[in-house]
Amino acid sequence: MALRGAAQRRQALRQMEGELGQLYQGWSHTLTQALAHLEAYIDFSEDDNVEEEVLSRVASTVRALEQQIRAHLRDGRRGELLRGGVRAVIAGPPNAGKSSLLNLLCRRPAAIVSPVAGTTRDVLEVPLDIGGYPLVLSDTAGLRAATEPVEREGVARARQRLCQADLVLAVLDVTSVSPTPLALGAALDALEPPPGTPCVLVLNKADLLGGQGVSPSATCAQGHPATLLSCKTGEGLEALLELLAKQLEQLCGDPLLGSPSLTQSRHSRHLGACVAALARFNRGDNGDLAVAAEQLRVARRELGRITGHVGTEDILDVIFRDFCVGK
Repeated sequence: MALRGAAQRRQALRQMEGELGQLYQGWSHTLTQALAHLEAYIDFSEDDNVEEEVLSRVASTVRALEQQIRAHLRDGRRGELLRGGVRAVIAGPPNAGKSSLLNLLCRRPAAIVSPVAGTTRDVLEVPLDIGGYPLVLSDTAGLRAATEPVEREGVARARQRLCQADLVLAVLDVTSVSPTPLALGAALDALEPPPGTPCVLVLNKADLLGGQGVSPSATCAQGHPATLLSCKTGEGLEALLELLAKQLEQLCGDPLLGSPSLTQSRHSRHLGACVAALARFNRGDNGDLAVAAEQLRVARRELGRITGHVGTEDILDVIFRDFCVGK
């Protein structure tokens, strides 16, 4: 996806300033120093040139480093979502107004709208910018027990896309469901959204309520917000856009606040392998210092695949600088 949102541009500018690289280089330097001190202890402690306190300092440093990288990985999805776009899936029963919602949000007739149930068969994707955040919006087939083979395949694809969603827009016909938390919760359960995935309930066809509207702020289901909308008249669109912007901000965060976000899945893999090696070091299963040092080497190699190669000479430089050996 091309850069299109203000939040994406802020993230790109921050990365151009090198903050993410500086963070990883700092971790690499810390790890190099910890490994050098451990190897100095292994090789020179018998000559009384290296104090035993070195081991406790190394252990403390590695524990702190593991915690920092774990925290970075936990927050890493924010950077990836901001870079590639939040995958939002429009889901709901047939004729609830899913395709109409897609057309309303993208302001063009991207999807075919028909009163005939089961018109949408395949998944239709449209990239959008909502409140400065990138969104990849997918319209899907109505969720029901289909019998016709093509529609059945469409429902299967809708279910598959729903499982991959970062955000679900659950569209319901407000005239067919009571806008109470209990009833909305039951309707949401029937759609089977992925556990833990944020949802926004869009109560469509508000124009058919005959003036007997329900306050959007008073409706929610299982902690998920709900809002009234009429895709026919556009009433409630601004409230929906504000709600979506808040959801996207929670998912992506502010790229200018906190530590820089992780944006590359490749970096995530190497950092995951790095933190796994640090965890093995911190467990100290057999107390063998040579094995512990090897875990730090593994962790350092994984970081090096992101920052660039760090040679053996860097280890030696630290040993000669910090200890009275080789002099």
